[in-house]
Amino acid sequence: MNYGTKDHPRFSIVIPTYHSDLLLLQCLDSLSQQCVDHTCFEVLVVNDGGNKQLSKSIEPFRSRLPLTYLYQSNKGPAAARNVGIQKAKGEIILFLDDDSLPARDWLKSTIAAWEAQPNCDGIGGYILHDERDSIYCRVNTDFFNWYFKRHSDNGRSAFLSTCNAGYTKSILNRVGLFDETFKGASGEDRDLNIKASQAGAKLILDETILVYHDRDLTLRSFAKKYFNYGIAAKVIFDRYPNQERMRLSDYFSLCSSVSSGYRNLLDKLVVFFLLTLSQAASFLGHHMAVFNDRHRRL
Repeated sequence: MNYGTKDHPRFSIVIPTYHSDLLLLQCLDSLSQQCVDHTCFEVLVVNDGGNKQLSKSIEPFRSRLPLTYLYQSNKGPAAARNVGIQKAKGEIILFLDDDSLPARDWLKSTIAAWEAQPNCDGIGGYILHDERDSIYCRVNTDFFNWYFKRHSDNGRSAFLSTCNAGYTKSILNRVGLFDETFKGASGEDRDLNIKASQAGAKLILDETILVYHDRDLTLRSFAKKYFNYGIAAKVIFDRYPNQERMRLSDYFSLCSSVSSGYRNLLDKLVVFFLLTLSQAASFLGHHMAVFNDRHRRL
């Protein structure tokens, strides 16, 4: 594989950020320690209307990374990613969230996956957690990994999450980039995956591409996250009515899969509560979006 040069790197890492300066700095620090030649990639940080002093905070990383800093007024992560894509020099665009913490071999594994699957249009990875993370972070991580595997096992085109995913620039341009009407981080990647799959894209998951994510979740932010997923789901189901929905059997499969990683009965009960909360919050968000849509039409 041609890994590119300093002026024309093969990989462009796009990171949208909004008021998560400390987590972003940790992400950049991890990227600076990746064991690959820095001429094969570039990093584009897109500040989506956050702290304007961020440019000074990331300045020390310019000597450690091929780093570009971009600023836009607040339009949401989808719009920020699109700005990064348009400015990117690479032919493969890798996405991280500002609270993603790549594992030490994340970029090495990513490059190896693209080398092994040169005909892919998108390759994504899984999410890690450790015992220091809150129970909310751990349950959220296990939920996502179950969802990734469920799609892959069912023979569908893989669901890639932009906290840890890469696409060819050509497929991104073919499907019209991210839909900027998604203002929050709650559906724009799912919409992109569906558009790419409908365009015939080959999307796969690789279990060696790993990041830590959502490390600062609290009970409140956990519930809000899934409430927003529910709102976004209304848009997704309106656009793509044939999309499969969660069934009761899927919920039992989810609970069984996630709780199996916990030995303590109390932990298992907490896991069950949080998974139930996630589905209740999603249900509420979805139906509130339906109600608001009907109210606007009256």
